Amino acid sequence: MSEEEGRFVSIVDVTSESGCLSDGSAESGVCLEEREGHTTIIRLGSSTSEDDEEPDGIVQYLGNQEAEARLAARRQARAEAREIRMKEIERQQKEADENADRIYDIYTSTPDGVGRTSRVNSSLNSSRLSASNSYQSSRRSSEDSLEETASLRDVRSELREVEDKFRKAMVGNAQLDNEKAAAVYQVELYKDRYEELEEEHNQLQREQKEKCRQLEQMKRDYVRLQQDLAAALAALAERDRLIEEQGLVIVGGETSSSATESDEDDDKGGGEKKGKDKHKKALVSSDMAKLLDSVGHGSLDVRLKKLAAERNELQDELRHVKLELEEERAKSNRSGSNPADLEDIQREANKQLGDYKFKLQKAEQDVSTLQATVARLDGQVARYKSAAETSERSEDELKVERRKLQRELRECQALYSEISTFEGFVAKARQVATFFHELPEMKEPVLRSNLIDESNQQIF
Repeated sequence: MSEEEGRFVSIVDVTSESGCLSDGSAESGVCLEEREGHTTIIRLGSSTSEDDEEPDGIVQYLGNQEAEARLAARRQARAEAREIRMKEIERQQKEADENADRIYDIYTSTPDGVGRTSRVNSSLNSSRLSASNSYQSSRRSSEDSLEETASLRDVRSELREVEDKFRKAMVGNAQLDNEKAAAVYQVELYKDRYEELEEEHNQLQREQKEKCRQLEQMKRDYVRLQQDLAAALAALAERDRLIEEQGLVIVGGETSSSATESDEDDDKGGGEKKGKDKHKKALVSSDMAKLLDSVGHGSLDVRLKKLAAERNELQDELRHVKLELEEERAKSNRSGSNPADLEDIQREANKQLGDYKFKLQKAEQDVSTLQATVARLDGQVARYKSAAETSERSEDELKVERRKLQRELRECQALYSEISTFEGFVAKARQVATFFHELPEMKEPVLRSNLIDESNQQIF
């Protein structure tokens, strides 16, 4: 047996790179170390420097699908590396078992084999022991060979125990790798969720700014409409003051006959739209108001129609009187009556005629005055009516705007509360993401140092 066959081989799986040869074996994950005839094969675990040195900025720009594909590729690569390591370990274990069986067969097969093993063992012992042990007897050498056989069995049992511990360590490493991959995947999901929440937060902030701008614009419109309403109310107050100063009276206001007739025509024609009641008002003096009151009650149009009817009646009566006068003159001329009587009759007729003419002229003047007053007041009423309608519309619009602004104010307050809640949730998510991001960096050095200490204890 050669000197190399007397050495035993131990396989240890560690994550440290200390003690390895510089011939490139560290790159393949296997490290050899010789100590006083004992060859140690140190199996290096998968280095996590690449995982530690991976920039987090790249993961932030990857989508969910790319992150999942990358994690799947990394898991597959780890599984393949694990299978390669297990095959290498099985091969080495098989070689160690074959070497141990061969040595054991050499020890137990023949006396020559026992002599050869004793000579090999004696040569090995001579290289390790002092010069005094080289002069021992052959019987002592055979006993040493038997002790070496027993020690070899012990080494095999210890090797098996080491292998069991190695397998357990490999399983633990695999579990830790899986946990790390799951934690990294969860952290990436949290990062994606955080980015989505941040985008939603930015969108809500933009919407809030837009709503605030709209609210400011509506407030300005509201102030402007309030100013318009105040101006319209001031104009109405000025109108009332002028009417009181001039001693005028507003008459009318009842539904006009023309409006009533138009409504009846619309009803007869089957039109869908109904005519609105047109209220006509007029400003007249107190005397004209008394005259209109003497005519009767009703709308201004009805009163004017009554005055026109009376004027027509007076004109007809005047024509009848003229005709009667002409007839009387003709009769007096034919009959040749007394001139004195005729003069009296003519004088009486002229007097009545003068009275009728005076009444007619007065009625015509009253009618013309009333018509001019009605035309002027119609214009004023139309202006005041348009101003009143404008004021009413402005008031309605202001009320609508006020309700709308109040509703939007409530919506903005609700949105602000939602944003505050969302910001709290984002802060919590950021803390959780930071914790999961720092968790693998905190756990892995501790596990690595524990595995290194355990492997050193097993070696020594």
